[in-house]
Amino acid sequence: ESKTQPLSQLQELDLERETDVWRLLQTLKSSDNLYEQIELISNLCRLETLAFDTGWGVEAGEPVSLANLLNELYIKAGRLELWAIVRRAAGLLNKMAIGLADAATELLVRQKQIAVGKAYSEASLIIDPLSPQELLAKINEFCGEDIRDRTLTQEILIYLSVLINSEPELFEGLLTLRVSYLILLINSEICREQYCTQDEAYEILMAMSPFEIKMRLRQVLAGYEGLDNSLFRQESLQSRKPQAVNWVVLPQAEETDPAEEDWLHRRQREGGLHRVPEDFYPRVWRLLKHCKGIVIGDKLERRNRLVSELILSDTTPEEKDFALRIEHLFNKIQAPEYRQVNVEALMELSELFDINPDWQVDDYIVLDVLVGHAVRLAWIDGGDHRAHRYLQDKAKAWRSFYQDSPHRCAKYIARAMQFLIELNEGEVLPT
Repeated sequence: ESKTQPLSQLQELDLERETDVWRLLQTLKSSDNLYEQIELISNLCRLETLAFDTGWGVEAGEPVSLANLLNELYIKAGRLELWAIVRRAAGLLNKMAIGLADAATELLVRQKQIAVGKAYSEASLIIDPLSPQELLAKINEFCGEDIRDRTLTQEILIYLSVLINSEPELFEGLLTLRVSYLILLINSEICREQYCTQDEAYEILMAMSPFEIKMRLRQVLAGYEGLDNSLFRQESLQSRKPQAVNWVVLPQAEETDPAEEDWLHRRQREGGLHRVPEDFYPRVWRLLKHCKGIVIGDKLERRNRLVSELILSDTTPEEKDFALRIEHLFNKIQAPEYRQVNVEALMELSELFDINPDWQVDDYIVLDVLVGHAVRLAWIDGGDHRAHRYLQDKAKAWRSFYQDSPHRCAKYIARAMQFLIELNEGEVLPT
């Protein structure tokens, strides 16, 4: 078991991009690292089905399917308490925690709503009791791209039902229990303690025992009010910027924005076709010179982090492999309209740095965070009464942002960038 070590981000990315089933099976056959094995089986499950016959059981006369291998790995990792592997195998096997539906019903009976996953839509809300199958289907539909998120969501729902029984006072003032937000708060606490990035903290979180996660959840509920602000501060960006930044907003958008255009529909179409502006990839490459890196897609998934130093030394702006790397990350974003808004955000950022060539950001620019703040600022601008209701109105705010013209979206991307930098400058450092 000594060979079982977590893989590096690059090793994971290489395995994730491999699409040759035979080659993956050969690597799997010779691997004695459980972390590598789960990575390989995950990829095989994406290319084939759980019932896929690996062809390894010929001598024994019994077919060996991917599901057989996963079950074996699930049991072995459980014995060794390798929780990150256990959670991933459970997600791939579509396992459901015992008592999950009862736990959700318990929370609903206590007059709470439940929101699962990161999708900001009314469909991710649970208001009435669901059958176990319906509940599992909803969790699977709305959870993050990391399949472990499905298992963790189930665990959190069960612990919430235990805690609401033993310490109901922890839930005062909370009407909607947003599971992904609670996970984010736990994650941000780990970031603060370990001085690490959000995706590194997520790996630490996934490796924690169920008991530790339950204790972390309790802490987060107890300190809910103050944590909101600390999460905000963690998202701030350190930058060395010229005295006066020229906050240029992509001009070409303004001239051509017909007011009547159905922008949501257009974004869905463009995002669905993966159509990007012609100079898009070289612009993203140049943008990497101005920051530590960029995170595209789910911010908790470490494979989505592009590290500037590695990419700039490894590729050129016009190189096909660079374009393919970026495209690979965009392909993982499920909603085409969100994919398109990310393209627009990168175009606006590259414009900002082209106009302000001396400007350096000493952090990773996380598009999830940047676009999230742009949506929030645009929504609040619609009227004062909205400011304190943003969390309840999130689904409406996102829909309204998707319907805005690219020029307005670019304007709020610039505003969000300004907000995240000023947030850092205004921070009082602890003495």
